[in-house]
Amino acid sequence: MNDLTSQDHLSTQDLPTPSVASQDDLAADGASAKPAPTPLQCLNGSAIAGVLAWGAYSLTHKISTNFAAHPFSSANYITVNISVAVRTLVVGVFALATGVFALTALGLLGLGIQTLVKKNTGNAGTVHTID
Repeated sequence: MNDLTSQDHLSTQDLPTPSVASQDDLAADGASAKPAPTPLQCLNGSAIAGVLAWGAYSLTHKISTNFAAHPFSSANYITVNISVAVRTLVVGVFALATGVFALTALGLLGLGIQTLVKKNTGNAGTVHTID
């Protein structure tokens, strides 16, 4: 009979504890740590992502307007359903790209402002931990 209270099963004390390497440990092992991004790099990335978001929005608007102006007509029910699905998928993909690039632009802009503020206040190397 299989008894769960026997001493044959593993306890949590028998399992190895995973180790988490810090940045200092990685640098000591020869792995190079990446430098913190500069405010200019963040703002450049934000501008590029913003331009891509605007381009994706323009394409989304033009494609959806074109689809609305040219409705698909067919006597075949399956063909109409496939056409609607493809049109929805195309507009959805461009709308998703618009959102991703717009949120990336906002995030990089926020990171640029944060690094600029930290650079000006002298807290660039301060790491806050929650105990």
